[in-house]
Amino acid sequence: MIEAIGFLWPSFLVAVCLVGIHAYFGIQVLARNVIFVDLALAQIAALGATVAFMLGHPAQSLATYGYSLSFTLLAAVLLAFTRAWAVRVPQEALIGVIYVVAAAASILLIDRAPQGAEHLKQILTGNILTSGLSEIAVIVPLYLAVGLVHFLLRHRLAKAGSLFWEFVFYATFGMVVTSSVALAGVLLVFSFLIIPAAIGVMFASTLRKQLVIGWVAGILTSAAGFAVSFAFDLPTGAAILCAFGTALALAGLAYPFVRGDRLAATRITFSAARWVVAAVIAGSAIELAVAPRADQPLLDMLEQGLPSLRHLYFTKAEASAYQDAIETAERHRLAAERLIEQERRSRTQGEALDETTVQRISSFLKSYAEMRKGEQFVMGEVRARARERIRWAVGAAMLALALLIAPLRWRRMCGRFAH
Repeated sequence: MIEAIGFLWPSFLVAVCLVGIHAYFGIQVLARNVIFVDLALAQIAALGATVAFMLGHPAQSLATYGYSLSFTLLAAVLLAFTRAWAVRVPQEALIGVIYVVAAAASILLIDRAPQGAEHLKQILTGNILTSGLSEIAVIVPLYLAVGLVHFLLRHRLAKAGSLFWEFVFYATFGMVVTSSVALAGVLLVFSFLIIPAAIGVMFASTLRKQLVIGWVAGILTSAAGFAVSFAFDLPTGAAILCAFGTALALAGLAYPFVRGDRLAATRITFSAARWVVAAVIAGSAIELAVAPRADQPLLDMLEQGLPSLRHLYFTKAEASAYQDAIETAERHRLAAERLIEQERRSRTQGEALDETTVQRISSFLKSYAEMRKGEQFVMGEVRARARERIRWAVGAAMLALALLIAPLRWRRMCGRFAH
């Protein structure tokens, strides 16, 4: 655990800085109703980085940042004019056009580049895990300067309509986005911008409270994303993105209980949960009856947790064959793991295996893998035949259970039929 903290904390501090500045801009973006302006500016910055990449500049060089910032400032001028255009065409539509054109231009530029696909992936997802104290030394002064400008000019920037102040807003926002995209990628920057701000706006009405809630939610969610990424060896950017999506969903579920009628919210939630459970059971019943040999996720999950459920519909012969296949597959798995451990121990101890031994180990591993597949096929066939035999009875029982769970008003329905 201590090693993990020592490895992750510099990147986590970068995430905290990104949350700090983007939560503020996210609240402003939500107030101006230009939700996707961050995606547009981020994609414009990515287009500038792509141009620098095609000209041979390293991804993290000052020249690349200069190209990105120049493109972003040009986009800020264009975005400042969209406020006037919005009289006849919604500003969000114009922002969407800017985004898709910038994305298409980036794809055209890197289409023939030898490492174009990798560059595109880097632009979209970034690699926040490789950032650290040196990046913090660059972004913190920039973010503090932008924050100070917005604090001193808060009254002027809040007034929409002036072309100059619109440009100042989008230009400062673009400077932040340009540096953020280089660290975290387009998608993660959008999450830092919108989701903490949305949670803050959801639960508070003043800017100060919205910022506090957004900062707390963003920092805790970032920490959860880093922890999940490290624990399950997942891509860090994608893990943080999913964590932010989960946080917004949980906030949405909690909102009726915090700001609305708790009793009504509890009743609706319980009713919705019953409908979902009933729908899952009914769907599984229909699938079992129509396609008993297909995958049955609900039954498989139940049997995984309670293997004894199979004995309710397996015959003695089927149960014996199924158990024998499980034990044989487990023996093959353990044998393969012993060979892998032997090969690993030889490498770590400096005792190189000769080519004949390596080929023999590889051959045994392939054989064990094929034998395990054979036993798994036997298990699947035994289970499929058993389910095919009981599909109508179990399917009908599951449908009856779904009807009992569903929040149907049986008394009212019976009264209607009686009349």
